[in-house]
Amino acid sequence: MPKTGDRSYRLVIFDEIDEPVQQEARELFCKATGAHPTDAAQWLARTPGTWPYPLDEPTTRRLLDGLYELAIAAEAWLVDRFPNLGTPRTIHRAACLAEGLRIDGLRGEPTHWTPWNRVEMICAGRVGVAEEVRDPHPAHWPSAIMTGIRALTFRRPPFGDGAGRPQRVAREPIGEILVVRRDPRVTFRFLEDRMNYSYLGSRLAGTSSENFPVFLADLCDRASDAYVTRSTRALLGKGAPAEAQFENSQALLDYATHRLLWSWYSRERDRRNAAGAEDSPSDPDGPEIGGFGTGEFDFQG
Repeated sequence: MPKTGDRSYRLVIFDEIDEPVQQEARELFCKATGAHPTDAAQWLARTPGTWPYPLDEPTTRRLLDGLYELAIAAEAWLVDRFPNLGTPRTIHRAACLAEGLRIDGLRGEPTHWTPWNRVEMICAGRVGVAEEVRDPHPAHWPSAIMTGIRALTFRRPPFGDGAGRPQRVAREPIGEILVVRRDPRVTFRFLEDRMNYSYLGSRLAGTSSENFPVFLADLCDRASDAYVTRSTRALLGKGAPAEAQFENSQALLDYATHRLLWSWYSRERDRRNAAGAEDSPSDPDGPEIGGFGTGEFDFQG
């Protein structure tokens, strides 16, 4: 990894990189960053994504130019401008109303109001849950006393077939939604099994697994201007189920950050294409070095 100066950048790649382009991209990253070929190949195989280390400006420009030559969409952000979704606020009670999303406290008191045109992105998926350890025969006082007596008399405990040992029980993934609002940017988290769905009224079903997709569909239908991720559409049955699977909540948050960047990138690219690429970008919070089809484009924030 090269040394970073005062102007360090985060490089974001938006395309999947497959063979034979992956080999050329690997050589590009190895020469530009000094990464080991194996490390570079493993990271490129997981693209799209964000390069894990900050880069100095010459290295960043070299990578963007090379990625442009390979027709790979990418951009770079100054480290202090790179969007941070922070720690999402876990919400237990909310209502999708005609005018916006109302978030309530634990006693039902309104605590936050988001008009639908302020909802910037909806990112949902099914998140893995840690295994649960269950002891089929928890120790009681009598068995503890007998264990002590056996120890005093040098008697071994009876051997069993292992059926009484604690067992690891895999738990089903649970649904999770991240809603990102703009102005100000706040991230809300909704967990399938921790939500109160009483706002559904006559549509309320008996289990959270039935109510969760109804709540998610309400969010997507009413926040019509929001960017809806591919994982969200998959969770609604409009894509491959595997696209909605995430190892944990952090993996979903990382995915949401990348998809938010992609929504900005694609919107700006479309705007520039519509304008004939003659005007300069107008977003002061945009990337300092952006891809947008040239790999050389400078944002003057």
